[in-house]
Amino acid sequence: MPTDHVWKRTVARAVSSGDASALPIHFSAAVLHRYLDRGVKILRTNTVGRLLQPGKAVIDFGIVEDDAVIHLRFGDIGSLIPESERDHWLDHLVAPTASRPYLQMTLQPGACHDDGELREWTPEA
Repeated sequence: MPTDHVWKRTVARAVSSGDASALPIHFSAAVLHRYLDRGVKILRTNTVGRLLQPGKAVIDFGIVEDDAVIHLRFGDIGSLIPESERDHWLDHLVAPTASRPYLQMTLQPGACHDDGELREWTPEA
């Protein structure tokens, strides 16, 4: 599966700088319903949007998956979303494809995770 060149550049920049703040974090677009219900203005094109709350920071986001998912830069979550609203956003978090046992291992180093026999990696035929 080929890697999109823009995604590759984004990750390469994060790796070379040691700063992951520009990497995207995905949320269900339903996260925006709270703001629409409050009458907050949300503008969009086909692939990007902007949440405009009076007296608060502007939040720009990407739009993917036929409008079902939006994404923000990791750094923007902490710097632009008020602390009082972060749990709401986290309730709408969309997890990327990842190995759950691997993530558990990184959260609890040294913990035992048995998900099958240990074997050598072999290329697909």
